[in-house]
Parts: sequence; C-alpha cells; structure tokens
Amino acid sequence: MNLLKYDSPLIQFINTVIDLIILNVLCTICCIPIITIGPALTAKYDVAMRIVRREEPAVFKPFFKAFKENFKQATIIWVILLFACALLCIDWSWMIDTGISNVPVLYFVAASFITLVVLFIIMTIFPIISRFEVTVKEAFKTSVLFSIVYFIGLLSVASIMGFSLYACIKYFRYLPAVVVLSHLVVEFCLCLILIRGFKKLEEKFSDTEEDSDENKSESNDITEAE
Repeated sequence: MNLLKYDSPLIQFINTVIDLIILNVLCTICCIPIITIGPALTAKYDVAMRIVRREEPAVFKPFFKAFKENFKQATIIWVILLFACALLCIDWSWMIDTGISNVPVLYFVAASFITLVVLFIIMTIFPIISRFEVTVKEAFKTSVLFSIVYFIGLLSVASIMGFSLYACIKYFRYLPAVVVLSHLVVEFCLCLILIRGFKKLEEKFSDTEEDSDENKSESNDITEAE
C-alpha cells in the first residue's frame, strides 16, 4: 500500500513521466511555426530541469512564462542555428548524392565534426539561456565550453538519439510509443547532465561575485582611510 502513497518513489516517478509527456506535447505544438522552435526549446528545458529536480509541480504556467521571457534572444539564436543546419543539410545531401566512399576522408571527418558541434550547441545553448542571464555571444561561448567539459555525456545522449532514430525506422509500426519513450530517455539524461553542469557554473559565478564584493569592500575601506 505504501507504493500508492503520493510521496512514494513509484507515484513520484509516474508523475514525473506524465509531466514530461505533457511538456513535450506542449513544446511540439509551440514548435509548429518553426521560427518559434528556439523559445519553445528554451521553455521546455527550463521546466524539464525543474521537474527533474522536483521543484516545479506545474507545467503550463512556467512554460509560457519562460517562453515569453526568452522569446527574443532564443529566436535570434535559433535563426543562427537554423542557417547552420541548412548549410549542413546541403553539405550532407551533396555527400550522399556523390557517394560517401567518393568523398575525401578529411572532408567527411570535418563535416561530421562540425555536425556534432552544432548538435551539442543545440542541446545546451537553450537550457543555458533559460538558466543564466547572458548575451547571445556569451551563450554560444558557454555552450561550446560546456560541450567540451561534458563531451562524453553529451556524446552518450547523441548516441541515444541515433539509436532512437534507428528504432523509429526499425519498429515503424510502434512509432508513437518509440518516439515518446526515446524522447523521454533523451530528455531525462540530458537534464541530469545539465543540472550537474549548471550547479558547478552557479557555484563558480557565486564565488566570483563574492570575490568581487570583497575587492570592492577593501577598495572602499582604503579610500575611506585615505
């Protein structure tokens, strides 16, 4: 009977899964205009990390609040990334039409590396602007540095994405179930990496602010003494 209590691990797990499913449906609807994908992803990961940390029981109100607050910045970033994705699509289409075996190895490796970099940026930059007040330039810089530090974790998530795509093709008749399940796994794993990384960033920023305040205080004391 204890398993059916509201605060039991089983019920909390079920509530988390349901909240994430609702969040993903909401995000998908808001992504339909395409140009709003950036703000939608920003709002999605803002709420998703709260859900995983069990800080936010609601979904709709926090989602639309984050969507509105980050709309301008997230849209600018998404337009830049959309342009990069379009160039990569053209590049990969050319390589496939030409035949991968006929493409120079160095060119293929470079294209693969750039694709991975863009994917990592898409995975991390929207959660970053949802969590920190940064400029567009700072967001890209932080995203790249975060991707380097957590390269193995992000690569693992990217591998799960690749396997999910394969599963969608392999088990096409079960497509809705495969999409929902794989998306939840990817989202949950990515949130764990982001939460861990953001905690360290917040501690670093906190230490920097404290040092800055101490330096200002010492400077004021010296000034007063003079």
